[in-house]
Amino acid sequence: MVKSARPTEAETVHRIIRYRLYPGDAETGDRLRGTAGAARFIWNLFVDLCELRWETWKANPVGPKPSVSFFTLGKFFTQIRKGQPEAWLASALKQVRPDINDYTWLQAYASKSVKQALKDLELAYQAYFNPAQPDAGKPTLKGKYGTTPSFGIPCDVRIRDGLLRVPKVGRLRLKDHGRRSRYDHCEPRTVRIRMEGSDAHPKWYAYICYAVPPALLPDTPEAGAIGVDRNVGQCTDSDGKVYEMPPTDRTEAKLKRYQRKHARQRKGSHRRRRTGHKLRKLHRQRARTRDAATHETSRKLADKAQTVVLEDLDVKGMTRSAKGTVEEPGTNVKAKSGLNRAILASGWGQMERKLAYKAGELVKVPAPYTSQTCCRCGHVDKRNRTSQARFRCVACGFAVNADHNAAINILGLYGASVPARPPARGTGAAARRGALPPCHPPDGKGTPATREQGGWGPSP
Repeated sequence: MVKSARPTEAETVHRIIRYRLYPGDAETGDRLRGTAGAARFIWNLFVDLCELRWETWKANPVGPKPSVSFFTLGKFFTQIRKGQPEAWLASALKQVRPDINDYTWLQAYASKSVKQALKDLELAYQAYFNPAQPDAGKPTLKGKYGTTPSFGIPCDVRIRDGLLRVPKVGRLRLKDHGRRSRYDHCEPRTVRIRMEGSDAHPKWYAYICYAVPPALLPDTPEAGAIGVDRNVGQCTDSDGKVYEMPPTDRTEAKLKRYQRKHARQRKGSHRRRRTGHKLRKLHRQRARTRDAATHETSRKLADKAQTVVLEDLDVKGMTRSAKGTVEEPGTNVKAKSGLNRAILASGWGQMERKLAYKAGELVKVPAPYTSQTCCRCGHVDKRNRTSQARFRCVACGFAVNADHNAAINILGLYGASVPARPPARGTGAAARRGALPPCHPPDGKGTPATREQGGWGPSP
């Protein structure tokens, strides 16, 4: 059983709020785009420098391995920005960027914002070298058109009267700041600025991270627990309430249409690029719809009970491709692919992450047999699930919605109270099947008839 509790009174937590950012004019927007471009340039430059240093050390392994820490890369960045690199660094720059002789143009942009790209690069290398993260790939170059323009303000965040100060850009207006979030009066620690949309119609957003004391967090009930069963497209709590994901059929249809169009167009053409902008816009719409739905559902569940109990699901393993290999090809690949997309579209991971900080306590219990166990008598049998939505116990005859039954079992695994097991009526089959009531003689006298002993099922 895995538990995740809210912070204590002495701890400070962090909350990120997303605001629309208005540059005000095209020139300010160009400066924002230029800062993001400088950060992308530094990322690509140092990816190549790190590769060159590593290859040089492998050819002549003298001394310690080349460091990729933020402190080391930051010193190189300062020398490059000032135009005073050491001799070996100047030689390395000539090898990776032979067409560039002067880097002092970086002084036109905020040093800390551009340098933040090196912190991101350090974290990427840490994940790549970490054995616990086998799926973290090696940091690669970022393309101009395939990357979302973004940069960070790592410290000294200043917000006054709804205006955010962006270094070497100016004070820009935040939409609905002060009226939208209860955390606006807390201390802002960092900011991430991102551009969405196309170059012709850019939209800028600021992701502000606040340091929030526990006293300002939403109140949660003092006691009580609730179980939640996650299903494709919805989830159900142990009270029987169903929380459905909003339909995205129209968005999915548009995505497929533009994906086919994008695949037919010539690579590098302006029309293909415009189609790519439309595709990214549809992906953003779908992601925001999913994010809003999981936020709403997680808040309702967190307000309902102090403890929220979920199944400990391996979503990554459940959505693994069934394609197989050339020697051992998989079966039902198309059906499994559709199921994987449906699971990912249900936002199981998002729901779990948001409940981890919204609920008073998040508990994960083992998942096996929760959907095949009768919450009334405890009998386990795969035949209890008569359909995807209906549950009918073959032992006691108890019938209920299948997801509701699973949510009650999940809550029962946590240790909360579950409905008491009903007393058996008679013996043998009369006790096992609620659909077969005791048979009395026509005159109403005598003892009820029972069936043979030793049949399949739990003992009465």
